Amino acid sequence: MSIDTGTHLGRYEIRAKIGEGGMGEVYLAEDAQLRRRVALKILPAEVASNQDRMRRFNQEATAAAALNHPHIAHIYEIGESQGTHFIAMEFIEGVTLRDKIHHDKAPLAKLLKYLTQVAEGLAKAHSAGIVHRDLKPENIMVTRDGYAKILDFGLAKLVQPPTQTASGDQALSEVATAMMQQHSLPGTVMGTVGYMSPEQAQGRISEIDHRSDIFSFGCILFEAATQRKAFEGKDTLDSLHNIVHAPTPQIREVNPSAPDELQRIVRRCLAKEPEKRYQSIKEVAIELEELREEMRGPSELHDSVHQTASGAKATTSGQTGIHETMTMGQQSGASSEIERPQQTSSAQIILNELRRHKRGSVLALIGLFLIIGGAVFVWQRFAGQKAAGPARTMKIIRLTSGGRVNNAVITGSTSISPDGKFVVFALTEAGRQSLCMRQVLTGSNVQIVAPAEGEFLGTTISRDSEFVYYVWGDRDNPRAVLFQVPVFGGTPRKVLTGINSPITFSPDGRRFAFVRYSEDQIGGSLMVANSDGSGERTLVTRKGNDIFYSDGPSWSPDGKVIACAAATLKGGLSTTVVEVPVEGGAEKPLTSQKWLLGLHRVVWLGDGTGLILTADIQGTSGTQLWFISYPEGKARRITNDLNGYGTFSLGLTADNSTIVTLQEDPSMQIWTTAVNEPSSLPRQISHGKIDGARGLDWMPDGKIVYVTEAGDSPEIWIMNADGTGSRQLTADTYFKSDPAVSHDGNYVFFTSLQSGTPNIWRINADGSNLIQITSGDSADYAPTCSPDDQWITFISTRSGNSCLWRVSVDGGEPVQLTDKPATRAFFSPDGKLIACGYFVEGAKPPWKIAIVPFAGGQPVKLLDMPQSGNFWAGFWWTSDARAFFYADTQNGVANLWSQPVDGGKPVQITNFSSEFISNFALSRDGKRIALSRGHSTSDVVLIKDFK
Repeated sequence: MSIDTGTHLGRYEIRAKIGEGGMGEVYLAEDAQLRRRVALKILPAEVASNQDRMRRFNQEATAAAALNHPHIAHIYEIGESQGTHFIAMEFIEGVTLRDKIHHDKAPLAKLLKYLTQVAEGLAKAHSAGIVHRDLKPENIMVTRDGYAKILDFGLAKLVQPPTQTASGDQALSEVATAMMQQHSLPGTVMGTVGYMSPEQAQGRISEIDHRSDIFSFGCILFEAATQRKAFEGKDTLDSLHNIVHAPTPQIREVNPSAPDELQRIVRRCLAKEPEKRYQSIKEVAIELEELREEMRGPSELHDSVHQTASGAKATTSGQTGIHETMTMGQQSGASSEIERPQQTSSAQIILNELRRHKRGSVLALIGLFLIIGGAVFVWQRFAGQKAAGPARTMKIIRLTSGGRVNNAVITGSTSISPDGKFVVFALTEAGRQSLCMRQVLTGSNVQIVAPAEGEFLGTTISRDSEFVYYVWGDRDNPRAVLFQVPVFGGTPRKVLTGINSPITFSPDGRRFAFVRYSEDQIGGSLMVANSDGSGERTLVTRKGNDIFYSDGPSWSPDGKVIACAAATLKGGLSTTVVEVPVEGGAEKPLTSQKWLLGLHRVVWLGDGTGLILTADIQGTSGTQLWFISYPEGKARRITNDLNGYGTFSLGLTADNSTIVTLQEDPSMQIWTTAVNEPSSLPRQISHGKIDGARGLDWMPDGKIVYVTEAGDSPEIWIMNADGTGSRQLTADTYFKSDPAVSHDGNYVFFTSLQSGTPNIWRINADGSNLIQITSGDSADYAPTCSPDDQWITFISTRSGNSCLWRVSVDGGEPVQLTDKPATRAFFSPDGKLIACGYFVEGAKPPWKIAIVPFAGGQPVKLLDMPQSGNFWAGFWWTSDARAFFYADTQNGVANLWSQPVDGGKPVQITNFSSEFISNFALSRDGKRIALSRGHSTSDVVLIKDFK
């Protein structure tokens, strides 16, 4: 029986009926408490009245509700009101995949993009032990901004009719479900003949597992390529017979233009016996992504948006052995499944760098490169660059699973011993870091450095595999200290102070090299010292806008040169690898390859024939592994998959057989919450992969402007405060960050790399009339608009340090505001003062919250801020100018705090129990806050047969 519009079921108000299906009637409703639209599914009376079926349904639905992934429609609540049982689910605006295939006749490449996203969503569910059981095109929605979302996870049992207790009757229920009348309503839950696995079709209930979903996925792949069902018959029984007995159909017989590789993938998905199918849907996702790369011509841009973050990945923890092995080719990756709140955004990365280097000019400059490089999030590929990968025998072995060891989160600093027996990595729990050693063969773990408040800045295992050398920074060691500890643990021994990178040993193990920054050497120096810390010697120093990266140098096997990542801003940002003679001489490029964004740790192969490194590229595929041949200097990609790889976390065994690194996967979405309304609950309004992580701001009318990767590049979008009406404002494929809206709402200012160097640009609020505001070889970034809409403040390296400057909203000659390194400025309501992060040499801690006159000059007030505070997220003034809000991460959880301007005690204003805050913005009326919050997940992996 239909429910009238305006009826209330609990806190939900019925707005309209949008269909009905096997699960019952479906309504569009408004959640009065959280102010969001939901799909409300009313359970049939015969289901609700059957206690056993309701029990089974609640078990399935509760498990499915725990899933949090950008490509899975979320279940908000399983409820009951006035005798009516319902499920409140995410309401998705878009069309079904069936519509995309048969009505829109979308290109195969586009359909494969959606199905790659679906495979990632399935991988998340399967890792949680949840099987869909009814995967079909109707249960996949494609949103208006290009996201695929899977509906109704794990709920297929709901529509099974009551069965007898005999096992045979129970088995037949699955077939009976399949033969029920089908509906076209998105989200209808029932086993569907055209997509059932053979074990489902035969009623072999006990054999149904995640591989049944893989079979269904193969059916959808076939249909995407041919617009026909794989096992279509004259009637239901004929279709069931074909599923069980008919050979796998040939795609090329229907669509001769389809790639042969797709037929191979479909054939493995559609194997009759589960043991002969892919054993992990993640493998399918990886091979589909590889196929998509191969389908692109050399003149095309990489279709790099995967939007496949693993969501809130907390499925398996404390694994003590090698969990999974995958065999794959050019694109390879295993899912990374841990919370990693400490390193989930460019904001947090710059803070880590600021804590790491502790020296004014260096801090902000290195932070700049990491911000521009995007750290975890700014992953963009060079247009038209075709990846050249290794042989198809490459294997990725997951050494950890669930991202945790002994309940602590894996956070980086990973290395492997030359003999391949030991792997070392850092762990974080409750804001304290420890160091763990894992024996590869036995899977046993040993804590070798006890937890403490501070940060591991890189690890190296000695040539004889006896000792671990680690760089540590904390309040008592602001310049960072190198320690030595036995590989099985013991008392750490201090070796040397003032080290800003992991070390690398000479071939004989008697010396090591490292990078050091100091106030008068802004670009950093490449140094060598004896193994006991004595005999320091400078090899070469970079100055000005030329820098050495701090991720770690590498000593060549012949002992003659040291390779190190280096970057320059002159003529546009670019990074490469240079080699420096050990016995003296000028540095020179080791390769002609240039990376627009970040380049990280470099490791020589043991035979000296090349190097392995990690680099951010122009695209959203993450920080990937590369190989550079030596001495030729030719560069090629080793990985090209859906995950990113660690920066400080890279090691190689002496026989070149195994790489150790981290696989990383971020997930950040936009939430809103009210200010000073305790009863108001935060509300998630976006469901992308990294929404707002690189910046967001409010329009005067309450809309939200933000940066996301909902297309082929990070672009600026705008949406309503409830998440509806999203619209793209820019589409030029260049890196963008830090959108700032003028107070009259006419302009959006932002950082862009369109000129080859970070500069400030401006567009009208409708996305038109792009204008460059600043120019030059120095980097300009992080704009903020004054309340009178006459000025823009921004950070610039024009003076050598990353200081605050201002310029007219129409451009012109910039004026310097501070003579010390600073972070993004935020205006007081009257426009006379700005709040920013400010570096004070010699202070503990050195970074303060500064209140600076907008007219320029020294700070009028300096306030302490927790070391765990996110300076880059900023300091938003309250409307009465008595306080400002900032983000702080305590015990691994980020919340917003209010700091009184008079120096009083900070007050917590949000009460999140998980996740990290990357960015936030206060609405113009000061009543609401928009936040980009989420996490990044990581696991230690071994990569074999990569050459």
